[in-house]
Amino acid sequence: KKKKKKGSDGDAAAAAAEEEAPKAEEPKMSEGEKQSILDAAVAAAKPFSELDTAVTAATKAEFGDYQCNAAMSLAKNVGMSPRDCAAKIVEGLRPYIADFMDEPEIAGPGFINLRFKEEYLANAVKSMSEDAGPGGRLALPPVS
Repeated sequence: KKKKKKGSDGDAAAAAAEEEAPKAEEPKMSEGEKQSILDAAVAAAKPFSELDTAVTAATKAEFGDYQCNAAMSLAKNVGMSPRDCAAKIVEGLRPYIADFMDEPEIAGPGFINLRFKEEYLANAVKSMSEDAGPGGRLALPPVS
């Protein structure tokens, strides 16, 4: 068997033929198709567990009523700083909680503090009192 020499005429001819061959154009994707693929990938991504998304009662009154630490664990997986990640989470939450929570507060490196609106709580208590059964008791049977 003969060994081929590097840079032989056969290799050069093959490379020239490859360059001359018409290249098939890649199908172009619309921006909508690209966005659909991106949205599907984001929806399928699970970079953290449900435990990481937990919203818990605030540990101190000055932190509000609830706190969410999801940005702290999620940030590393998405290549963002925890504070920037918290800002994205707040941006996504805002339309869902605007009716009953004050503007979420990002504290420290990326903690999200949530506080109920006083008006919402007052209306909830008023509504419960109006729903009270006989004797004015809230969801408790009267004592005889």
